[in-house]
Amino acid sequence: METLVAYTFHGDSVARATAGAARVEAYYSGLWDHKARHKGYDGSTIGLHVWDRDDTSCFWPSWHDTGDLRVASLHTPLGYQRVIGDVPPYDGPGRLAHAVRRTPDGFLELAPPFTMAVLEPQQERLDLFTDSIGVGRLFQLRLTDGWVWSNRPVAALLFAGIPAAAAPRGWSFAAACGWFMDDSTPYDGVLAVPGATHIVADGRSRRQTVSRIETTSVWSTDSTDTVDETAEALQDVARSVGRLWPGRPTVDLSGGRDSRVVAAAFLKAGVDLKLNSYDAVPGELEVAESLVQALPFEVEHATTRRKTTGIKPATNPQPVKPPALADRALRWHRYAEGLRPASYLFHAPPATLANVTHLAIGGAGGEVAHGHFYPADVLQLDALPLHEKVNAFGSRLQARLTPTAGPATMARAAVAEQIDRVLRTAVHGGIENATMLDYFYVVERLRRWGTTGERSGVVSPLLVPSFVRSAFALSPTQRVDNALHRELVRRLIPEWADIPFFKPARPAPRSTPTRIRCLADAPDCDLIRAQLTDVDGFDQQALNTLWAASTAGASSAAAEATLNQALWRATFNQHLDEINRHLPPSARVQQRATPSSANNTPEASTAATRSTRKVRRLVRHPAVRRLAANPLWKAFRRTSLGRSWRSLSK
Repeated sequence: METLVAYTFHGDSVARATAGAARVEAYYSGLWDHKARHKGYDGSTIGLHVWDRDDTSCFWPSWHDTGDLRVASLHTPLGYQRVIGDVPPYDGPGRLAHAVRRTPDGFLELAPPFTMAVLEPQQERLDLFTDSIGVGRLFQLRLTDGWVWSNRPVAALLFAGIPAAAAPRGWSFAAACGWFMDDSTPYDGVLAVPGATHIVADGRSRRQTVSRIETTSVWSTDSTDTVDETAEALQDVARSVGRLWPGRPTVDLSGGRDSRVVAAAFLKAGVDLKLNSYDAVPGELEVAESLVQALPFEVEHATTRRKTTGIKPATNPQPVKPPALADRALRWHRYAEGLRPASYLFHAPPATLANVTHLAIGGAGGEVAHGHFYPADVLQLDALPLHEKVNAFGSRLQARLTPTAGPATMARAAVAEQIDRVLRTAVHGGIENATMLDYFYVVERLRRWGTTGERSGVVSPLLVPSFVRSAFALSPTQRVDNALHRELVRRLIPEWADIPFFKPARPAPRSTPTRIRCLADAPDCDLIRAQLTDVDGFDQQALNTLWAASTAGASSAAAEATLNQALWRATFNQHLDEINRHLPPSARVQQRATPSSANNTPEASTAATRSTRKVRRLVRHPAVRRLAANPLWKAFRRTSLGRSWRSLSK
């Protein structure tokens, strides 16, 4: 639920900030479950606000006032001792702020996710820092007379008093690959601040300075012993957890590689912990139990086994009928502000932003050391000449990320262009082998993970910069062989080194294929079908074909993923309407005077005009008149969603 808002306005900002903060609180109050406490400071041209739960158990404060500085922290700076020494957490924010203002590079040694804002009232200066990857989240909104930054796009729009609108560029990316690539977001005018960025807003001179360290240089290393360095850095993170949170942490231990490295680091660091394992995949729990038995010391180990009923399963069980999914998608947008992927559609969203408080320690980030985006023939492709290699890797990524049917041609082209741009950026940074695929994974995919940067208390030791540097120092062959994971385990817990990493067995072929969960099986399928009409970023004819297959029970997993993504986009419009109800009537119709640079082009204006004309032609089309006369459509229009649809279509 932690929410940060920072701003710089030209001229007196106090009245505007007071009104903006009131709008933020009015919108989020229920989502915060009325548990948020507010701290903030408004100067004449700059300001900083943070809302956090009033029962937080972390010893690192989200708001810290040293007298000369106000410091707002999102998440917790694991490994902060490497930058400022072993000081008490309550005294840490001020010292860390002074240290990274003097030497901004020091901020990049902290384990993501972490975002920090520092306000110096006397100088009317505001500093904002993002972690080395950008997992901690920071978004920016440019105005005609200033800027607003926040870790929540909706908070930035409400604070500025700007109507929320869907971003054509962002949703074009999402339609084709499922996430918002580059600096795009779901909201027009709101852009994502990259990782390794330091922003200085000078309220007196009305100037802003942005410095960013190119990520290829952040992750490159000349060290000859990076494994030892990484093993020590991981132990520093483990010790930080013991210092920053009370009680004994619980660390998940599966039979896989990432959790084994994380657990080994905590055990080697001497942290008093509890290990937890469960049999998510047959055979994995047995590997975890063998790891615990191999330890030369005792450690508490909790296990969870799946319940067995003794009843023989049906040969072709029918899937459980899903709940109403259009409303569920809307609730996910309300909770995650469009930043969660559509793959969460069949999961129930949390009721509030305040209901998850426990410490979660996981292995996120380990994928960069074992080739997450590597195709099966990666080593053969890596032997090609550089130009052919870039094209081949780009084609493989495009084929993996973009479904064969559904996204519009322009959406496919946007993703292909971004893939090519990122790969060529890696080459310009000196990465000329298959590691460019890992660069793409970190730059594009890893920082977009919703659950890692969504709330505080998520600990991902393998995101520490030292681990990423060591991973980037691997050759593609070493990465395929899990060389870094093996060497780290050998240095941390030697007794685990010779126990193979668990690999799930390939499922035996079924005599009758299992029917997948189809969107058309939802009880609100008529409403869903109505919403899957003229969805931005999708080819309508392809959607019609996919829907027909879903209705017939002849769909595929890839086809259903595309339909889910289309519904995700369609329901986002109702989410925008909910946001804009918190703006005064005069603000709801105002246009942003300074649109985002990516959309401020003649082509974008032409596309907007073309879209408007398309809607007008659609209204006059005979098929639309027949739909309007349909009893199901009339029933939909009488629902709350139908009323929202009518208000948005006016």
